[in-house]
Amino acid sequence: MSELVPGGNLPLPEGAVTVRVPGPFDVSVLVTDEDGKVRGDADFVFYNQPCAPGARLSGDTLTDHPRRLRA
Repeated sequence: MSELVPGGNLPLPEGAVTVRVPGPFDVSVLVTDEDGKVRGDADFVFYNQPCAPGARLSGDTLTDHPRRLRA
């Protein structure tokens, strides 16, 4: 497993990427297009809307399937 440090970049591995963020945090995800834009509410993943194509939030764990994200 690789550790991502602040300001760092790592290539994504093949398959699903799971990130766990323990603690008193509200985790949310924005799914963006190649221009860094969010198309709409369906691209915002948070406690009340826990999934979007390619991303799922379950408690303190985010699972991302890069190949399932929209192009």
